Amino acid sequence: MFYESKSKDEYWGGDNIVIAPWGDLIICEDNGSRGCKLLGINSEGSLYVIGQVEDSSSEIAGVCFSPDKKTMFLNIQDEGRTIAIFGDWSKISSLYI
Repeated sequence: MFYESKSKDEYWGGDNIVIAPWGDLIICEDNGSRGCKLLGINSEGSLYVIGQVEDSSSEIAGVCFSPDKKTMFLNIQDEGRTIAIFGDWSKISSLYI
């Protein structure tokens, strides 16, 4: 087993998964309630939170990266929103829990 959650508050209901350009797994959480998270897990099995949907009970879905690997796209399902996230991905390790 690569990763096992200690509680539903930490990670619950992974739905979509993609390998990030830097090698981590990026997971869209579908926990059936408010606060669905966009999570990452590195090769050592450390979990980190990239973001969280606070104002909706909708799930995050369809995470993917642009061909140049600089922009991450994700969808907020019920609202029909697509969000583009970009920045310095080399600093992602500062998010490890």
